[in-house]
Amino acid sequence: MRPILAAAVVIAASSFFVVSPALADQHAPSVTSAKIATPWSSDAPLRAAVDEMAQMLRAVGHDLQQNQRTEAQYDALAEWMLKRLAAFPTTHADRNAAIALSEIKKDLSDGADIMTHATHLPARRLGYMMAVQALNRYGKSFEHPDWTPIPQ
Repeated sequence: MRPILAAAVVIAASSFFVVSPALADQHAPSVTSAKIATPWSSDAPLRAAVDEMAQMLRAVGHDLQQNQRTEAQYDALAEWMLKRLAAFPTTHADRNAAIALSEIKKDLSDGADIMTHATHLPARRLGYMMAVQALNRYGKSFEHPDWTPIPQ
């Protein structure tokens, strides 16, 4: 009986690692700015949402560099960001651009989450940096007249 059990385990384990070709391509592709030959187009609502977010991150950036922010200020910034992200556009005619926008929105949300839940101020600052990097990645990936990267 043991050889049968051992054979069943081997068969089950080997079939666990076999992926059919039809399922192999069903994962969502990751889009990075390095793959983009020319920036994707952006519309007015997207540019307005990004400009508003960038303006706020630039405004608090100096305080953050001087470590002059409190936990309450990080919480307020994160709450403000999450409210804006609720209406952040992620639709685009180009599928890869839509995926990139979704990744940028996710990184902005993750940054806000870190700003809220990290236990130490330096860690909360990393949430801010994550948000800055996400918007700077947007600036490299999408057409946005007069875009200037946010200093890190």
